Amino acid sequence: MDGLDLLISADAHVGESDALRSRLPEAMRERMPLLVPGKGGDHDVEVNGKTENRSSWKTLSERDKELEFRSDLSLGTNLDWRIADMVREGVDAQVIFPNVALDCGGSHQSAEYSLVFARAYNDYVLEAFSPERRRFKPAAMVPLDDMEETLAEVDRVLGLGFATVFLPCVVPWQPYRLKIYEPLWARLEEAAIPITFHVFSGNLSFGGEFADAAGMSEERLALTVEYGRERRKHAEHLDTVIGMAAGMAPILELTASGVLERHPNLQFVVTESECGWLAWALQAMDQMQRRRHLYRKDLPEKASDYFRRQGYITITDDPVALHNADFTGSDRFLWGNDYPHDEGTWPESQPSIDLIRTSLGEAASRVLYGNAAELYGFDVNYLSRVRPGSTHS
Repeated sequence: MDGLDLLISADAHVGESDALRSRLPEAMRERMPLLVPGKGGDHDVEVNGKTENRSSWKTLSERDKELEFRSDLSLGTNLDWRIADMVREGVDAQVIFPNVALDCGGSHQSAEYSLVFARAYNDYVLEAFSPERRRFKPAAMVPLDDMEETLAEVDRVLGLGFATVFLPCVVPWQPYRLKIYEPLWARLEEAAIPITFHVFSGNLSFGGEFADAAGMSEERLALTVEYGRERRKHAEHLDTVIGMAAGMAPILELTASGVLERHPNLQFVVTESECGWLAWALQAMDQMQRRRHLYRKDLPEKASDYFRRQGYITITDDPVALHNADFTGSDRFLWGNDYPHDEGTWPESQPSIDLIRTSLGEAASRVLYGNAAELYGFDVNYLSRVRPGSTHS
């Protein structure tokens, strides 16, 4: 990009510690899930006065023990430890998201709790990362149930200097196509900060069934709830990762409903979904726009062009996405290693970084740090000066 060789992870996480729990009203504290030491080096979850056995029945490898904050009692808030972990891969800066609280906006909590928790979380991460705020850009959590409260919290976090707001990918009881969101889109467009949709957030079914609850009879809806609860009692299955496909939802919804047309300067990022599916999703929108034109609301531009103008997506280790980069545009990619999650690549990201450089050539610098720097406001000159071994002055 400009001769620099930086690395910014647009997808990293921080755990929700007891220090965050203490910020909540006393009557709500135990409702916040808290990671606690479990068996064999893994975590259990303490919530509502009970400890749920979340510990793996498998033997943890040395690498497993490093991940998911299993060896970090601070849950990612000890910045010396965190920066040392970043140095292992040459990462200069991070965009920070919640950990188990990604589903704070999910349907299992009340609107009151979601609002109180979001405010407490935002204060918690601001305080935790303020000593190194030029390296770390935590995303502000925004509650959505009451738009006046939503806008008030947006104004508050903008005043505090947050560089992005985090919204759930899926909110089925209040979808993003509704007009009630117009003041939010306008406010964020005016503020010129991106929205970040992180997957595994909101009311997302961690399974392979794509369900329409509103179309079910009461009898069958009751069965859906019953069997959904039963699923939560059992071990994670491979189809859980289908949640990554939820990254399609905000792209399709914001495009089809005309949000991106009405707000041409509104920028958004889909995070932790990989993006090998992106080329298919964009061409599928264009196909339906051409073919099913009699029954559909018209858009003045080609559907896929809205994403190419306003959307971004993170890539971690996705050869399929790199293969399709000429179609989607690699200038819409942001690299992220998903620190320190099991499904991420830290501390073994180098092969995927090398593949990005090999596949994209000179354009790789945009993916590895340039796009994130521009979107989230990182000072690349500062990052270059403070990186270990730097000779910049």
